[in-house]
Amino acid sequence: MSFTFRLPDIGEGLDEAEIVEWLVQPGDTVVRDQALVEVLTDKASSELPSPVAGVVLALGGSEGDVLRVGDVLIEIENGSSDEVVVPEVVVPEARSEKRAVEVVAPDAAPAAEVAPAIPGKRPKASPATRKLARERGIDLASVSGSGPGGRITTADLDAGASPAAEPRSLVTPPSTTDSTLGQIGSGRHALRGVRGVIARNMAQSWSEIPHIHTLDDLDASLLLDLRTRMQGMGREVTPLAVALVASARALRRYPLVNACIEDDEILVHERVNLGVAVATDGGLVVPVLEDADRLDVFTATAAVAELAERARAGSLTATDLRGATFTITNYGSLGGRWATPIIPPGQAAIFGMGRIADQPTVVGGAVVVRPLLPFVFGADHRLVDGDLLEAFKSSVVDDLTEPLRLLVGT
Repeated sequence: MSFTFRLPDIGEGLDEAEIVEWLVQPGDTVVRDQALVEVLTDKASSELPSPVAGVVLALGGSEGDVLRVGDVLIEIENGSSDEVVVPEVVVPEARSEKRAVEVVAPDAAPAAEVAPAIPGKRPKASPATRKLARERGIDLASVSGSGPGGRITTADLDAGASPAAEPRSLVTPPSTTDSTLGQIGSGRHALRGVRGVIARNMAQSWSEIPHIHTLDDLDASLLLDLRTRMQGMGREVTPLAVALVASARALRRYPLVNACIEDDEILVHERVNLGVAVATDGGLVVPVLEDADRLDVFTATAAVAELAERARAGSLTATDLRGATFTITNYGSLGGRWATPIIPPGQAAIFGMGRIADQPTVVGGAVVVRPLLPFVFGADHRLVDGDLLEAFKSSVVDDLTEPLRLLVGT
């Protein structure tokens, strides 16, 4: 009996998905719950598992195609006359290596045994797992997969012989010898995947939002001193986390900056959700720290590190990337000093941080050398005038210049 699996409603108001990579091909034998395809929705990847066991007959689209909910995704000969009912898809709350869409089917098969790699055959693994293996220098052909159909998971990589590589630091510029950065062949290439999403969002922002920017620098002496003192006490605090907490406090103080224009109305957001720009191999993604105004500098440091790690592992979900009311981009982590960042859709402002470096400055009438942090605030001029932007900027700068204000709540 031929079973037609249609693109399910994967939740969160999304009605279409792009096929990123097929994990099976016509003629392949699949087991129930085996991952069939990786799809992309609003920058987040999901793997869709098979609701039946059988042989793949046909694929409903090519990599790069965009399907709408209800379109044919794949046809499988399941060798059974029993009707398979695919109920409404449930998106699990738990966060894992990559969000797997849960499709419930009757008579679930037992978990697959660990399968050794087959010489000469491409190992089965998700793109995120493949990327992690490359970062760790692990040959997937030498790894036994414990997932359905012998699929290699991140847990299998952890059990492998090769040690894990250190994650790329938030404050360390990328190596100029990176062999993959900016590499692409001559000719035409489809604008799809994460790069396609970025292109659409940036075009929308630039065409719809009249930007104004204010640029300056601040003395980061006490900011760096706080980090050093906290490290001596066994606690981690980063300048970025301090900036997040300072920005959240300023957004509560000036709610018009925590707003946007929607359908010719001003929408003032009830929550303070901060997007944090993270550079990944697949492009720039902006995971969201929800209710950032409830975080202190220590919890913000841990939260940003966790989001950045998951972003670079390719395990962010659509929920992780939705709902930001303000964005911070730390291009200083890439070695940059000045920039004029673009405000994302649905927001009124953005804060950019450059690289902290020793620079000559005047203090008390004398020229001295201090660590200066260059920064920029961009705002939607339809909502934010110069006086409001400067007041908002002063609030953030005061807290960055004297970060103890955030620890004592003044």
